[in-house]
Amino acid sequence: MTTETVKKEQGPAGGSAGAGELVLETSGVTLRFGGLTSLDNVELRMRRGEVLAVIGPNGAGKTSLFNSLTGAYVPQEGRIVFRPREGGEHSLLGAKPHVVSQWGLARTFQNIRLFGALTALENVKIAAETRLKTGPVSIMLGLPNARKAERASDRRAHEVLSYVGLLEKMNELAGSLSYGDQRRLEIARALATDPEVLLLDEPAAGTNPTEKLELEELIRRINTELGVSVLLIEHDMRLVMSVADRVMVLNFGKKIAEGSPSQVQRDPAVIEAYLGAVAEEDEAAVAQAVAEGAGAQEGAGSGADTDTDTDTGADAGAPQWDTEEHK
Repeated sequence: MTTETVKKEQGPAGGSAGAGELVLETSGVTLRFGGLTSLDNVELRMRRGEVLAVIGPNGAGKTSLFNSLTGAYVPQEGRIVFRPREGGEHSLLGAKPHVVSQWGLARTFQNIRLFGALTALENVKIAAETRLKTGPVSIMLGLPNARKAERASDRRAHEVLSYVGLLEKMNELAGSLSYGDQRRLEIARALATDPEVLLLDEPAAGTNPTEKLELEELIRRINTELGVSVLLIEHDMRLVMSVADRVMVLNFGKKIAEGSPSQVQRDPAVIEAYLGAVAEEDEAAVAQAVAEGAGAQEGAGSGADTDTDTDTGADAGAPQWDTEEHK
């Protein structure tokens, strides 16, 4: 692509770690639907040039956060600020989605939202044309500036499709593409708006292992070659741990952890959120079973003489695990 490559400090996952400058910041964001609190006082600080992953169990509030950042939802409380490269800042709280896109944020969706009856090229051109400066009158009259803008959007669409590896399929209907290609086409459409921050909502959902590897490489390239900050929602932990510079964890609308991938992996609150508070209960149950088994064994040994070569008493007293369940 013709986009200028940005040289940045490499992060631990091969991505780019920001030097501390914040590109996206939320404070105290609270979103309610009647009596249901979807986001509860959420704080997010995203550095320019990094890959920040947002993870959490189903229903944790991840997509609600994305919708709040892009204008689809308007939180009742809090502050959301975007700081573009040219300076200044924009409040995203309550901003219209098309305005958020013009400022430099683009997103994909958990459920693919392509125009299935249009070609791959046409889907991307629609996004590229949002950057045009020509008005409807110029376009209807076919004025020179409109024709020039049309050629520019066509060229941009070709570049983006080539970048994501879909140029050879540009004339195929979006609805006829494979699931993995549709995911990449959504990313291409978002890139065509020339964003500074790209929000990816579960881009690996429904893809096969080969497509996941290709997606992993594409995210890295978008981050390091194009200088685009990436905010990622994903359930595939292998993908998250391989591309993210930092990870933020939501559970029931609250942020419960944040840090490097390795730090988050070991966080007790994260383990509990994903696996449930069962570790201590299981440990206590095992201890009780062992104690009961030891008592039964002592009772067997205090009766008639036993053959020291047999293990009948031990077997009778030991807890009987289901091998498949407890391996």
